[in-house]
Amino acid sequence: MKTPIKSILACVVLLFMVSSCDKDEIEGTLPPEPEAFSVQWDSFIDNSAESTDIFIGTKYIGIQGWPLVANPPYIYVGATFPKNTFASSFDREVKGNKKPVDLTYRFPVPYTTSMEEVKGTDYLKKLKEAMSSEEYKSYTPPTRPYIAKLAKLNSLANLDSCFSENKDFGNTFERIAKQEFELENAKSLSVGKIVFKGFTVSMVTPSNGLFVDTPTNLSDLVYIRTLTYGVTAYFVIASEHSYQDVLTAFKGNDYKTPEGILQNSQIILLTVSDVNQEATIKSSFDDLKEFVNKPFSNREAYGYPIFCKGFYAEDNLVFNGDN
Repeated sequence: MKTPIKSILACVVLLFMVSSCDKDEIEGTLPPEPEAFSVQWDSFIDNSAESTDIFIGTKYIGIQGWPLVANPPYIYVGATFPKNTFASSFDREVKGNKKPVDLTYRFPVPYTTSMEEVKGTDYLKKLKEAMSSEEYKSYTPPTRPYIAKLAKLNSLANLDSCFSENKDFGNTFERIAKQEFELENAKSLSVGKIVFKGFTVSMVTPSNGLFVDTPTNLSDLVYIRTLTYGVTAYFVIASEHSYQDVLTAFKGNDYKTPEGILQNSQIILLTVSDVNQEATIKSSFDDLKEFVNKPFSNREAYGYPIFCKGFYAEDNLVFNGDN
């Protein structure tokens, strides 16, 4: 009886060894998983490098005609939030009574006013008054981008990685491009971003603190000290030329000329220009040229909040998102 048992055990061991070898061979032949895409921007203009402002221009935008609805938060200078929602969801606003604050609208000739009640409705009233002021007449919307950059894509599926703060936007952008582009002869895919920075509204914090009655969680609170308005554009290009050729064309402004190498390329352009934060879809380089030449449609168009700066309510130290 011992011999058959030994034979069975030997067979089991042999089968286990063969199975292990086969598994090792299979695992050894599997192709390595592709590395995660990390966008590498080539900047033509970037004046934001030294700024402590937080960019919020992409985080809440939607796209007209697509199932991506904009979700702009209700924010204003003086609005206060827990630090873990500041510049993210901007929810759980702390609405305790606050002391009056002085607002400055940074036009070439600054406009100043006092906001007696620090709340959203009063802020909007003050904004309308500022737009009707003589000082606002000294303001000319900028015609030079604050940020302009381009990056190479390996595929349209990389778009969500380019907009990590709003992946739904990136995913919807991908769906639009896949629907509109003919990619059979495309040699390169590029993604671009342009930001025009308009005027900034700031406040002077009362020397004895912002709140009338000090909240128990004061050390955890961050308030908006400045809001900057502006407009943005995002685009994807499918070209029969290499990425380097596309990059060179942008550096030389060749995208503006009818005979430029990009005129046979395809573009999907999304522009965001008002407080509704709904992107408009366009599809030509003439549209891009028009946006760059006249980013603000008229003097009354000031855009939407694209930058904010937060300060801790307890000690007025700058909030950078990490501290």
